[in-house]
Amino acid sequence: MTTNRVTEPSTGAAAVATVPVAAPSVAASGTIGTETLERISRLDTRGHRVLSLYVDLDPGRFPTPATRDAQLGSLLDEARREAGEFEAERLRAWLDANPTVRRGARGLALFACAQAGVFEAVRLHSPVEPLVVVDTVPWLEPLAALISPGDWGVAIVGRRSARLFRGGPGGLNEFATLEDDLHRRHAQGGWAQARFQRGIEEQVAAHVRGVIDRLLRAHLPRPFAHLVIVCSSELRPVVRHSLHGGLAELPVIMVDADLAGAATAEIAAVVAPLIERVERDGERELIARVEEALATGAAAAGLDDVLAMLEQQRVATLVIGDRLQLRAWCCPTCLRLSAGAAGACPLDGAGLSEVDAVEHAIEAATAQAARVHVARYEESWLRQHGGIAALLRW
Repeated sequence: MTTNRVTEPSTGAAAVATVPVAAPSVAASGTIGTETLERISRLDTRGHRVLSLYVDLDPGRFPTPATRDAQLGSLLDEARREAGEFEAERLRAWLDANPTVRRGARGLALFACAQAGVFEAVRLHSPVEPLVVVDTVPWLEPLAALISPGDWGVAIVGRRSARLFRGGPGGLNEFATLEDDLHRRHAQGGWAQARFQRGIEEQVAAHVRGVIDRLLRAHLPRPFAHLVIVCSSELRPVVRHSLHGGLAELPVIMVDADLAGAATAEIAAVVAPLIERVERDGERELIARVEEALATGAAAAGLDDVLAMLEQQRVATLVIGDRLQLRAWCCPTCLRLSAGAAGACPLDGAGLSEVDAVEHAIEAATAQAARVHVARYEESWLRQHGGIAALLRW
């Protein structure tokens, strides 16, 4: 009998339970994390293609059952075209039999391969972009993006295999492991050997193009800021030539190393100094821009001035320290923030309450589509300027 593993929300993004196909009840156990990505990536599909389907259940974007059903219907239609009638109907039948799986969730991820008897359902506390992917592996990048502490893309590219990651200074999460069935080199010699070798190189180039296509698929919904590609010097020109779309415009760091079988922690240890160097240089450049702009009135520094600029919606980039702690006063009625002493709100007379100034400043900046930069390397400059600064729109 085929069984389904369902991820149910608890204290984290989701939790895992095993239930029979028709059972609508779910028991929670554990939370989603890298172990969930690893488990799903190891699903034994016996070489058959896997349907990965992501449903956005965010009430802000799909507020009514009708709009959510319309989205799901559209996704199932696409699944029918990509994976076939049987797989799509199998998915719909399971969803109809388990209506509670969508209740209270912000998103839903489904992984199905009928030929291998595989079915996985993951409930999410965060919304995801609606997506249908049919590939030789479960498409886990949207899940990796939910838990990844950064937007660096990392690809370990070999002649026959590849591993893809998303992450940053806090770690990497692997979202795809690829293995192509290529003929191995042999040494018979002669014209036959030359033709055979050309054929092998064409297959290697096709393999690399497939890896880059998957990186681009991951980049489009949530763009990478930088790419690190680990490959041999022999493959480097092939990889460079294969970059296309938005990937061709990204800063790319090429590393010559053999990490195909390395643990994720080992790969992160190799990549971390590269990330730190780039981010340190970028942060130094940002702080230099803020310092220059302060002299012309195009920037603000210190809690009083920055809160005033946030209130006027003039902030383009908010800069805060990684371990910064600042307190402010908030009006519970109009939500106006001020750095002064407790008292009454000057706008409506309501009593003020003390709040975390950094948290509220980030929330205000995000609401007005401002960029938020958490400073990790130039905190001494920030401390000298009141712990918080901003580049202004005008």
